[in-house]
Amino acid sequence: MWQRIQTVFLSIAALAAVGFLFAPIAVENNVAVYGKSNVIASAIAIAIALLSLFIITQFQDRKLQMRFTLINIVIAIALAVVSALEAMQKNDAPKYEFAIGIPVLIIIALLLAYRNIKKDEDLVKSMDRFR
Repeated sequence: MWQRIQTVFLSIAALAAVGFLFAPIAVENNVAVYGKSNVIASAIAIAIALLSLFIITQFQDRKLQMRFTLINIVIAIALAVVSALEAMQKNDAPKYEFAIGIPVLIIIALLLAYRNIKKDEDLVKSMDRFR
């Protein structure tokens, strides 16, 4: 399970989703806006982390892994949209922090995980043809 590269990418996505909760998205009037300050963004980040950990445990069924990884990518895109809207919703021009890019990191990690899961599935299919 841990020897597969997609496990590393899924772990990065899960850790980044948890890190999103505690990192400041923007600073406005010396008040930090955290990911956990928005209930919807918090729920989405927790869902991404839990789904990523679930996907890691499903290493024997690659097709299921691929489906859930695609669902997780859609959820991560929703997190990016919600966090961007939350940061732009303030009246004054906020100063964006590095955490606004965490959803992009999650999406990239999930795309790389999907690509490697697909490579494994293609390898298994090609080996089945030789039998």
